[in-house]
Amino acid sequence: MKAHATSMPFDSVEEALRGDRSASRSFESLNGMWKFAWAENPSKRIVDFYEDSFDHAGWDEIKVPTHWQLQGYDYPQYTNIRYPWEASEDLVQPFAPTKYNPVGSYVRSFQVPEGWEGQPVFISFQGVESAFYVWLNGELVGYSEDTFTPAEFDLTPYLRAGDNKLAVEVYRWCDASWLEDQDFWRMSGIFRDVYLYTAPKAHVYDFFATTELDADYKNAELKLRATLMNYFERQLGTVTVEAQLYDANGSAVLSQPIAVHAMMGSDTAELEIEASAHVANPLKWSAEQPNLYTLVISLKDEEGILLEAVSSRVGFRSFEIKDKLMLINGKRIVFKGVNRHEFSCHTGRALGYEDMLTDVKLMKAYNINAVRTSHYPNNPLWYELCDEYGLYVIDETNLETHGSWDYHSPVIAPKTVPGSDPAWTANVLDRANSMLQRDKNHPSIVMWSLGNESFGGDNFIRMHDFLREADPSRVVHYEGTTMWRASEAATDVESHMYTRPAQVQEFGLNPNSPKPFILCEYSHAMGNSVGGLHLYTELFDTVPLVQGGFIWDWVDQAIWTKNADGLEYMAYGGDFGEQPHDGNFCGNGLIFADRSVSPKLLEVKQCYQNASVTAVDLRKGVVSLLNKYLFTDLDAFTLQWSVALDGREAARGTLDASAAPGESTEITIPLPERRAEDGEAVLTVSLLTKTAAQWADAGHEVAFQQFVLPSAAQEAAPVGGAAALAGKLEIAEEGDKLIVRGEGFSAAVNRNNGALASYVTGGSELLKGELAPNFWRAYTDNDRGSKHHERCATWRSAGEERTLRSLSWKLEADRVVIRAGFTLPTTTESSCTVTYDVLSTGAIEVGLQLNPGEGLPEIPEIGMMLTMDGSFDQLEWYGKGPQDSYWDRQHGAKIGRYAGTVAEQFVPYLRPQECGNKVAVRSASVSNGQGASLRFAGEPLIELNALPYTPFELEAYDHVYKLPASDKTVVRVNHKQMGVGGDNSWGATAHPQYLLHANQIYSFRFTLNGMSR
Repeated sequence: MKAHATSMPFDSVEEALRGDRSASRSFESLNGMWKFAWAENPSKRIVDFYEDSFDHAGWDEIKVPTHWQLQGYDYPQYTNIRYPWEASEDLVQPFAPTKYNPVGSYVRSFQVPEGWEGQPVFISFQGVESAFYVWLNGELVGYSEDTFTPAEFDLTPYLRAGDNKLAVEVYRWCDASWLEDQDFWRMSGIFRDVYLYTAPKAHVYDFFATTELDADYKNAELKLRATLMNYFERQLGTVTVEAQLYDANGSAVLSQPIAVHAMMGSDTAELEIEASAHVANPLKWSAEQPNLYTLVISLKDEEGILLEAVSSRVGFRSFEIKDKLMLINGKRIVFKGVNRHEFSCHTGRALGYEDMLTDVKLMKAYNINAVRTSHYPNNPLWYELCDEYGLYVIDETNLETHGSWDYHSPVIAPKTVPGSDPAWTANVLDRANSMLQRDKNHPSIVMWSLGNESFGGDNFIRMHDFLREADPSRVVHYEGTTMWRASEAATDVESHMYTRPAQVQEFGLNPNSPKPFILCEYSHAMGNSVGGLHLYTELFDTVPLVQGGFIWDWVDQAIWTKNADGLEYMAYGGDFGEQPHDGNFCGNGLIFADRSVSPKLLEVKQCYQNASVTAVDLRKGVVSLLNKYLFTDLDAFTLQWSVALDGREAARGTLDASAAPGESTEITIPLPERRAEDGEAVLTVSLLTKTAAQWADAGHEVAFQQFVLPSAAQEAAPVGGAAALAGKLEIAEEGDKLIVRGEGFSAAVNRNNGALASYVTGGSELLKGELAPNFWRAYTDNDRGSKHHERCATWRSAGEERTLRSLSWKLEADRVVIRAGFTLPTTTESSCTVTYDVLSTGAIEVGLQLNPGEGLPEIPEIGMMLTMDGSFDQLEWYGKGPQDSYWDRQHGAKIGRYAGTVAEQFVPYLRPQECGNKVAVRSASVSNGQGASLRFAGEPLIELNALPYTPFELEAYDHVYKLPASDKTVVRVNHKQMGVGGDNSWGATAHPQYLLHANQIYSFRFTLNGMSR
């Protein structure tokens, strides 16, 4: 059947207004348990299973919708670019595999629901991967391919009284699989809803409602095109189509419904009608204010009797390009977006409504305003949620052929799909049409996309021209023209992937740049990533032509499975024995596969926030608020402020603030009086929602900023002095140890390697392993992609394999100063000096100075590492938190006092890697719960990391579940650790300003203080 808008016939206007498909008398779900058989290739399939006489009694059952790979058949396979059959068959397009191409045979029976007699009956398959045949009662009904848009068939000629046997044969791969080479898990089966529906003798088969705003973006023209069908091919006479618009309260908006009368004669099987109505100043739809109306279309016969009613949500909005800028309702839009694969760790792409609801609520709560449906049309429910909650959508055609072409090719090679090959033209046009027809009534969709990573060619220009002609209300997007500039006419926007900030800025500031610019993919969120995101979002605010981007991507594509021992874990590519595969490259999510929030998402929230706070005069408490919203005044929010003294809240209040969109205002905060001894004062300014939204309770924070206030008039008394003369010190050489003893404590330095080997306070040994220099972090996915672990390998064991070249000590009035000089075996020799000032109070001031050798690569981190017994499992810190933070990813973290277990600091990325770091740490402690603790203080700031594992242990295991039980706590105290980066995960390092270049001397100090009851 022809593609058409998503709708369902209802028996009354009231039912249509509610829009609950499942409540319609015309709807019958076929979801549930079906009979199922599986074969590894077409030659082994059960050829005659569809025949009416075939006995399926001995067959297994399978759930529909689902993927058969998640029900015990076949195997899931994750590949990024490579076609999944490359390891088993050498194919050329358009041929499909024959050696291993599994076939699933599905069977179930149904009875035509009561009340449908004499009416046509249709079946809708919302999503089947990748191609399938349908039989009813032994008769071939049809065939379809295109995994992600509906395939519908008219079952009426094949129906019979009583039980009807429905048989479906699904192929894992087909010729169309050349067009479905998306970066995702390759899985198969009936994975979206299947249902029957009926319609009366005359039926509103399709409709398209568009809203055209006037030049002032105030009043609107509602235009309606509809297709009527006469299924009985007999004289129906004059039918009437009426259309009424209803507001959110269910009240009619139009004083008179739109009415069109049409003659449907015996020779009229299909009829097109058009109508329009003026709507005075409707509420406008935007992501900020997703105002929706409901359009109900009624079809009546000659006697005025209602035959059916269908409905759709309508949003009045304009999206256009003017003067090279994309505008939503006349305002320059910034896409604060994310790419979203449909995926659940439990059900794959058979995504449930609750998963979708979780996604949309999280996106709204974390300031994401746009989503790209990478790289195929999503479940129709997703667009309904985007309409309702307010997300701008790039709807993408089911098209990716990444494995068929080569980067920087000077020609469109014959293997390139679809290129300019006319053999593929009808196919790709059909895919674009199926997407457009199904989704055209959703106000959330502002762009159509031609697909992803499929190079260029004339077929894309044909797709573009078709979409623009069929729907002038939206623009067309395609990034692939960057690979083949001869196809420039295929896109209305300049769209890039993973272009670095400097080049983005260059394009945006070039007066000859012809189109608005977006990053359809950027900030590759693989593993511990999203460093440097602020460098992009600052450009979104300052360079008009640069209108945002879409982070890759939303949720980790990992599958919850069991190993041979029955242990459950998150599986990635290769875990099912498949070849080829691309490992954990599927782990790029801002949220984890179980939909829990990762630290990366908090950085996104802050960088994407729609209001900024800057200091004007912090001594007087004056700050400036800039409103980045397009349609929302800041008076919609409560301004909340607080002042914390040394991390403990001392004052809090709320203020009213108002600033129109794009405007700024100054606010004076009534700061409390402070004394010099009060310590560091931190002002936090937040904007909180005044009222509850569907996606958040009242009081939800939408924006924040922090400021360290200038010190009070008098400086605090310096630490040390008389207090440091608390007791006498003794120093002795005992075997291979240099031991300093004082009142209630002792400290020992290993004379062979210069490390602090023991620190005892109150009779408790605080060290399990020595405190020694360390210059290595467990490499991240981004590090691995940039070959950082190879390039910088000279630093990996530099601390551990150091050579002690000098050790000296000196007893002073209030301390013993121990100085250890080291040679580091880097490619060109480096040197390092560590000093331990053991104070009579029992505290130890530690200093480290690193002098790198000539011509060395960047240093992963500069600091000291020690281990403690595993009973020391409690961490407290005063610094940025609560999530981990890094030099280039700390905007979303707040200065404060935080606490948790050491185990909780581990972040479960798909592959173990560096995680758990804290920046801007003033002080911290690791304790055992029995009164013993080791405290750390920066002079003034340090970075701190406490985990159950060393960096080398994290690198040694490729899955989290393989990490052994730990009996220790590993603490790394750093001057700095390099940034995590994230521009991409296959070559880009962190930005230069976030690297520890080996061309200077580094030094830092911190204090250890053991405490014991």
